Amino acid sequence: MLNIDWHQLTLSELVIMVFVVLELIAVMVALVAMLWVRSSTMRRQSLYAAVKNRLIDLISRMQPENERESLQNCLAALTTLSRDQQRRLLTELAEYAGGGGDQSDPVFAQLFTAAGLVPEARANAAARPWERLRVIREARALGDPAGLLDKMVRDGVPDVRLGAFEALCNLGRADEALVALPVVATDGRLNRMRTIDSLSNARPFPTDEVIALAGSQVPEVRQVCVASLGQARQRQGLDTIVTAVTDSETEVRIDALRALAELREPSTAQVLIAALEDERWQVRSEAAKAAGVLASPATVQALARVLDDEAEWVRHNAALALMKCGQPGMAALRSAAANGNTWAQSSLAEARLMPVDQGPLGGAASTL
Repeated sequence: MLNIDWHQLTLSELVIMVFVVLELIAVMVALVAMLWVRSSTMRRQSLYAAVKNRLIDLISRMQPENERESLQNCLAALTTLSRDQQRRLLTELAEYAGGGGDQSDPVFAQLFTAAGLVPEARANAAARPWERLRVIREARALGDPAGLLDKMVRDGVPDVRLGAFEALCNLGRADEALVALPVVATDGRLNRMRTIDSLSNARPFPTDEVIALAGSQVPEVRQVCVASLGQARQRQGLDTIVTAVTDSETEVRIDALRALAELREPSTAQVLIAALEDERWQVRSEAAKAAGVLASPATVQALARVLDDEAEWVRHNAALALMKCGQPGMAALRSAAANGNTWAQSSLAEARLMPVDQGPLGGAASTL
């Protein structure tokens, strides 16, 4: 033991010793607290994993004759978790089982409702944005058991209403999502691209409603409608897309040409030829790319003319398109190359280097 003569210690030394003792006590308390938190966390994780495995086992063995009993056993297992963990687990299992939408097993929505979790979801739908995003994730995975998405798609926060829009499209309710399109489409370019992707992948696709909205006064809405009609390959919207090729907005014209490339409709060759004369080089470039996808000999003369376009990308895409137009296209390239057109010369050189079966003329590539 330390032999300390307390009477000889100065006040400053006593203060230092007190602080040292307090620091040691604080360190010990912190260590005990950390051990307790770690132990509690491990127990919760272990319990969560056990309940998860239990639910997977019960649901995988569920049959019509034992469905009621299995649901009761699932609910009994869920009650061992906190309410927050119950919501998280059911969402996780639903996402794992089918990714939401029409592929999601309805048993998870039944359990969500039977466990009394709907009121909490509704409360979160009016809480902070990140909590509303969580509700949207639950709704997307479970099939919207609380019926909140139709309201959340009108939310005042862009990310929230976009998430609800995507969820509705994923659940086959794109017609309900369209009510928010005039707002979602104007929330920025990135959100607009996500809107196009989610809407074009929606099944069933709301063709008539999208065609009607394509006449909107808002250019961003027209762009989303035209692009989604093309990506979804809705031939019913061909007239709408053709009309959009001459839209007043450049972005709409570009997406209309991309949509025509998706549809690959031979009757639109003249539309592409006219677009090659557009005042904006971006539109002419996209028209050349679309003509390459169509690969119609009818576009050869127009593509040959734009080999001398002032814009580099137009010349580049025109040369590539001519490579895909068969013998007439290759003849146009050879003629332009003979007149010193470097893009035609480069395309012909590229065609010669291609494997025979991948060349622009298939087995006849060796004759270039």
